[in-house]
Amino acid sequence: MKAAIITRFGSRWSIEVRQVPKPVPAAGEVLVRVRAATVNRTDCGELRHPLLERLIIARGTPGRSILGLDFAGEIEAVGAGVSGFKAGDRVFGMGPRGRNGAQAEYFCMPETGAIGSMAEAVPFDRAVACEGAYYADPALKAVDAGPGDKILVYGASGAIGTAAVQLAKYYGADVTAVVATRHLDMARSLGADRVVDYTTPEFRQLGRRFGLVFDAVGKMTLFQRRRLLKPGRTFATTDLGPWAQNIPFLLWSWINGRRRFIVALPPRGSARAFVNFLMERMVAGEFRAVVDRKYPLDAIADAYRYVQTGQKAGIVVIDV
Repeated sequence: MKAAIITRFGSRWSIEVRQVPKPVPAAGEVLVRVRAATVNRTDCGELRHPLLERLIIARGTPGRSILGLDFAGEIEAVGAGVSGFKAGDRVFGMGPRGRNGAQAEYFCMPETGAIGSMAEAVPFDRAVACEGAYYADPALKAVDAGPGDKILVYGASGAIGTAAVQLAKYYGADVTAVVATRHLDMARSLGADRVVDYTTPEFRQLGRRFGLVFDAVGKMTLFQRRRLLKPGRTFATTDLGPWAQNIPFLLWSWINGRRRFIVALPPRGSARAFVNFLMERMVAGEFRAVVDRKYPLDAIADAYRYVQTGQKAGIVVIDV
């Protein structure tokens, strides 16, 4: 099979598409014929900092040479004891961290992992949107987002940001999406109640009116946060912020237990249920993937280079 093999990690990374042996599913595993995958910010982080991945996320696992979290495809074969899937089933989800991933024609994963059945009406390249939504949802759950809540999503054009807007609308919140000029129409198409260009005076004049400010790209300054958030309400972020400015606030919020400044993370073991929830939203027309670009597997190095520019909107799809 063809697979994108990482031949060198770090700042001088290298990827080569090679022929490698097709994996065989062990007991309790399924073999997925991948039709679509993605290159995302998580993949880029592991590509450049693999030791950090193994220390924090995949402790105790050996290094891997094939990345790729989001996938959509078909079950090719099943291992002994598998009862939930059969050959030919359309599936999607997120591969487990710490083992070879979905940037290949085939990969194996446990049937108990973050894998779900895929509706026939959803194309493969529109189903590979789980990771962004999976990391957006906890920020909304942290404040029990619902009708009457005013939420601002800063960076509402990326994989996490586009998901946050749509999920917040599903929960009934009033959503203000903050994006760059070129993404205004796209943000409106996601259902945001108000779309604001962060380069304009309109953004600087919004005022302290939001119960949740969600920085989906980790780029907000302290001044921006303070002038947008209502007193005593919650600021959620995905990153340490410019110059790692968020670290002391995150630590203090953790120490005092008030959770007014958070990096919201999904509960352990929640991924499988979330994958199924997201497919329900797709089928109902309440969630859709925003696809920026598509690359063939042979051009995956170009996809990594593009994602590392930080300019992508939504997801970058690999057509396997």
